[in-house]
Amino acid sequence: MKIGIDKDYVKFFIIFGIVTILTPFLMDIIVRSWKTDLMKQLAGGIKSIDPSGTSILFSIAIGFYIGSIFLLYLDRYKRVQAILLSIGLFSITSYISKLFIINFNLIFIILGIFIGGLSGNRFKFVYRKEIKQAAANISIISVTYVVISYIIFYLSTADSGNFIKDSIVVLIFSYFFGEVMNYKSKGSKIFVLGPAQSGKTLFIAGCYMRALEIAKGPVKPSPDLLELIDQMHKEEIIWPRRTQEISKYQFIYYVGSLFPKEMMLRTLDYPGPFIERIYKYMYIKKNPKKGEKDKKYEEEEVKYEMVAKEITNSDKLIFIIDGAKYPNFADMGITQYVKILGKLQENGRNVKPYIVITKSDFFTREYPNYENDYKGFKEFIESRI
Repeated sequence: MKIGIDKDYVKFFIIFGIVTILTPFLMDIIVRSWKTDLMKQLAGGIKSIDPSGTSILFSIAIGFYIGSIFLLYLDRYKRVQAILLSIGLFSITSYISKLFIINFNLIFIILGIFIGGLSGNRFKFVYRKEIKQAAANISIISVTYVVISYIIFYLSTADSGNFIKDSIVVLIFSYFFGEVMNYKSKGSKIFVLGPAQSGKTLFIAGCYMRALEIAKGPVKPSPDLLELIDQMHKEEIIWPRRTQEISKYQFIYYVGSLFPKEMMLRTLDYPGPFIERIYKYMYIKKNPKKGEKDKKYEEEEVKYEMVAKEITNSDKLIFIIDGAKYPNFADMGITQYVKILGKLQENGRNVKPYIVITKSDFFTREYPNYENDYKGFKEFIESRI
């Protein structure tokens, strides 16, 4: 099943393109600040303490970025940023080396690597699959240095001809650089909806088993889903045992390599029918007047509200159609699905549903060649429903 066209790649590279376009203008501001008297005085003060002080600072800074970038390579969500930063760090280091005589010191580079690595992992010797602090550190240090260079330049010169342009460059670059560094692709939240005993529980169980085979990263099931799978294996039954309690079946899995996304597939299983009135509870706003208590909903109404909230908060919807109910369309939930989609459209959401027809073996008597002609069998069922 194809979940949809991913626009995150486009969004990320638009943001990165803005940063790339602004970088030459930003380097011009930094180079101008290096040539000011105030910066020369600061450099002179450092050299008075240690003649190789500027080289030491540059070495530590380079090491800090190397250590932080290394952590980004370990972060499953930040590998693209790590690649781009590696290219940028190499380019900027080469550029600085041409402008200034810097004797990079390996010992201080290693020190910087340790500082960047430890601070980026919050000084904990624990491997994490998402290391947010390293990206935050790079953002803070980079933007801080840009702002300091900008301030130093305009404190040291009376030339205000480029003040507006430089200010705009610094502001826009600072914002979008932070966006690039902390950017994380957002996965879809997929909700499965179906009438009672339509097969949605077994459907999500089957999806979970399939995700275990193909997912790029770990698959995280809910306790209810794990219990369901265990129950199915132990009892070797076709339908899971039904209870009078609400069951929350969901699992999280990851897709993608450079831009891995956390996807969630979820359904709520209730005893008895509940789908008929869901659309009435979508987008209900509670604005009680002063002194008026909130309405106390009955258990059934709370159930409707909970499912309605799942629908409105989801990115994708999977509608289950019970093939065994054919040709009784009233019991298949189709009318209710249309009402739900209509409610979403009324509130500005055009959600494309994905239709899954369960118990399709009901039609095999009419299409005996289904095993050898799945495509034709699928078209046959679609034409019926």
